[in-house]
Formats: sequence, structure tokens, C-alpha cells
Amino acid sequence: MSADNDPQTALSAQGVVPATSHSRVVRADNGSEISLSELMETRGIPLLWSIDDRNRLVHRKATGHVEKKSREMLRLELASGRRLELASDQQLLKLEGWAPVAELVKGSRIGVLRRLGTPVDPQPMDDSEVILLAHMIGDGSCVRRQPIRYASVDEANLAAVTAAAAHFGVTPIRDDYPAARVTTLRLPAPYRLARGKRNPIAEWLDRLGQFGLRSYDKYIPDAVFALPSEQVSLFLRHLWATDGSVRWDTKTAQGRVYYASTSRQLIDGVVNLLLRVGVQARVTRTRKAGYRDCWFLSIDRAANQVKFLNEVGVHGARGVAAKEVVAQLAGRARRPGTDTIPVEVWDHVKTLMAERNWSDKDFALATNTRLDGPRMWTHCPGRTRLHRLSNVLASPLLHDLATNDIYWDKVVSIARIGRCDALSWMFGGDHPVVVGGVPVRDPGNQTAQAPAAAAARALQSSA
Repeated sequence: MSADNDPQTALSAQGVVPATSHSRVVRADNGSEISLSELMETRGIPLLWSIDDRNRLVHRKATGHVEKKSREMLRLELASGRRLELASDQQLLKLEGWAPVAELVKGSRIGVLRRLGTPVDPQPMDDSEVILLAHMIGDGSCVRRQPIRYASVDEANLAAVTAAAAHFGVTPIRDDYPAARVTTLRLPAPYRLARGKRNPIAEWLDRLGQFGLRSYDKYIPDAVFALPSEQVSLFLRHLWATDGSVRWDTKTAQGRVYYASTSRQLIDGVVNLLLRVGVQARVTRTRKAGYRDCWFLSIDRAANQVKFLNEVGVHGARGVAAKEVVAQLAGRARRPGTDTIPVEVWDHVKTLMAERNWSDKDFALATNTRLDGPRMWTHCPGRTRLHRLSNVLASPLLHDLATNDIYWDKVVSIARIGRCDALSWMFGGDHPVVVGGVPVRDPGNQTAQAPAAAAARALQSSA
């Protein structure tokens, strides 16, 4: 194997991405999320997600890695619930350009992915397998030396599992427990078990790495990430029918859409699946003495909720509640919420105004914006509003900021870890790599990328 094709060859520090060995990246070839240490052991040259010079999602080949090196590391937590451990001189994307992690402060806005693309080589499954897997991860039990069970109070869910089990030749046995107000389906083998012969559902779950897992150990198997987008939606539709919730909150007049689990790994997997359908999520943790931590994945913002409920939907009784939420949101004014562009973008807008000799009043008239004095420039604009401004001002930069694949998250905490070993992985060129859903860049990349570069030049010249 030539040096160009050998992923174990140490290459020059071009496109290097340092992070701790358990930092995770999403492969663009098969959709799976793996740690950098696992990536080192991958045969061949994998495809990873990156962004181009307009901050749009692209995939690029990782050409190799360099050896471990001791570096000063920092731990970041973002408002979305993302957690990162990166080198202090690693650079993250801000509106003004790339900034070292060490220079970030609480409240800094940094760019993260707002979507993930379909894998280059999608691998479909039978729809019955997709449906059964979603329900077994959510409300199934398949621990060793016990019958395989599924429990639900929703007859539509029970019917879905019954139909899906037939794909394996299994006829569920129904056990009703009125006192518990839940119905259990036992999923026995369709033949007599003997040495070397297993229940076909147990064998299938074992191949997927799901057999024997307790609820707090569950995760999304790689096979799901490799699915084409329509089957990702099918999986999410049935998963949400288990431990998901959809309801209209009459007190606050807004939708509540969330999924709960005691497994953080499962929640992180669902976050990535939602990005496959262009939906952003926020992760929070609740603690109660004597119980395991519970993780809540929330889909906030009306537009985000409508996209999920219309394009993915929810199976069964929760699907009825989903229709109510969509109906309630129909026709209501939808605020951008957290999906905004950092306030510094107004510096560029003011430069464009100066070029046209526009006053604040001229700007308000031209853009159909309420004239609100100095306060007009203190609010972060949403993407829809910025897209409208880009058309009025004929600005390619504003257009890109309004339509690219970046969501501007917020740093809520940053702490020093100290010195520890960091791995460096690189692309074949000067490009960022996406780590934990966040585009990151090595400080040695002097020519790398710049959506930011164009934005930085424009914004800095506006200051």
C-alpha cells in the first residue's frame, strides 16, 4: 500500500484535527459515529463530514493521522447540550472568523451543524426490521435468560410490533395486566430451541449489538445510521411512539416535543438521526436522589417542531397529539427562538447601508422593518429575516448566512482539563473536520476555509 493510501502513515500537519481519543466524528460513507481512536484502526480511507467555503456540508477523505501528543485541553458545554473536549489552540467557527478555544467565553456563539446528509453508501433494511428495532429500543426487554418482551399501553404500538414480528415468523403472545394498565407481548421462537438454535429475534438483536442491554445501556446501532433518509424517518416515527412525548401546553401556548431516556448514548444517537431530517434538538439532564440520571431531548421552536411532526410524525396515540400541535401552530407567528445569526452581523448590514447612504428610516422602509431606534440593532436576526435582507441589499454574504448548514450555538460553560494526550486526524487538504457535531480547525491551517474568511473580512471591514 502506498503512503497516500495508508491511513496509518503519519502525514504533514496539514488539515490536522486534535482532540481526545474518545471525541466522536460521524462518517459520511456509512453514517456511523465513532471515536477518533476507533477511526485510527479503520481499514482504508474513510469519508468524514466537513464544510466548504460557504459553510455548506460536504464529505471529504481522511488521509491519515499523526501520533498522539500531549496538549492543553478544555471541556466545553453548549446550550444545545453538546459536550466537547478540544485542544486549547483548536479553532472553532465564530461569525467573525475562526477563534481558538482558549479565547472563548461563556456566551460566545459558535457554529455547529444544523443537518447531516445521507450516507454516501446507504444500506436499507426491511421496513419490518426498522419498526421492530425502534420499538424494542424504546419499550422492549431482551435481557439474557428471560423471554423477549415488549410492553405498551398503545394498541397501535402493539399492532405494529405484532405485524413486524411476523417478518421473523414470530407470533406474539399477549399478556394483559389490568392492574398495571399495560399490555405485554412475549415474542417466543417459532420453533423448539435447542443447542445452537436461538430465537430469531434474539439472534437478530445480538447481531445489532442490542441483545442483553438494560435501558441505561441502550444505543442506536450503526445499521440505523446507514439507513436511507425515508427509513430514518420511519425509525424515528416509531421510536417516538415509545418514550417520546408530544403535547400542546395550554398554559404557555406552545408545543412540547421531547424524548426521554436514562442512556445518554441513546439520546446522542437520536440527536444525529434528527439532523438527518434537518431537525435540531436540545439535550438536558434531570437528577433525582436514588434514581439514575434521565436525559431529555427536546425539539424546540415552532418551525422546528412543525418540520418534525409533518415530515417524520409519530406513530399511534401520540400521532393524534402531534396533529393537534400542528393545528395549534398553524397560522401563528413563529419566532426564530435560538435559531438566529449572531448580533455582529448588523455591522455588515450597516456597511451596506452606508454604501447606499441609507438612514435607519430608509432601511426600515426598504426592508419592511419596524423602526425601533438603537434597539433595532441589538437583537439577533432570524434566518428568514436575514434572507429577506439579503435580497433587499443584494448581499451574497447575508444570503449564505441565512441559508448555510450552520446553526449558531452558545457556549454555556468552559473549563480546563489540563494536559492529556490528543489525537490528530487530517483531511487531504486545508479543511475543518466535524467533531461532536461541531466543525473544528487546526491552528496550523493558515489557508483553511473561510466562510468565515469571507465573513470575517466583510465584518471586520464594517467595524
